Amino acid sequence: MKLEYRREQLKDGSKTIANIRGDKLRKGTGSSTLCNVRDDKVRRGTGTSTLCNVKNGDIRDGTGTSRKAKVRDVKRMIKGSESLSDVFIAAIWQTFIR
Repeated sequence: MKLEYRREQLKDGSKTIANIRGDKLRKGTGSSTLCNVRDDKVRRGTGTSTLCNVKNGDIRDGTGTSRKAKVRDVKRMIKGSESLSDVFIAAIWQTFIR
């Protein structure tokens, strides 16, 4: 899987697998919400249950402190991700890479 972020869209090859609008990661080119981000936390759908959080450059599971991945390493997997915030990198990792 070779991911690329370009013009608010996340692509796998030529297929758009997600788009980012506001504080939401949405499926494909549509508007169904995969997850939303708020306060350094990635939350399921449009709800409030926390999938992962970001602190000190680490992606951590749920609301806890156990590190699952480093933001720096995940950014290397996604071409063009320099302009994305750490919490959106975590959302992409949680949804597509993990």
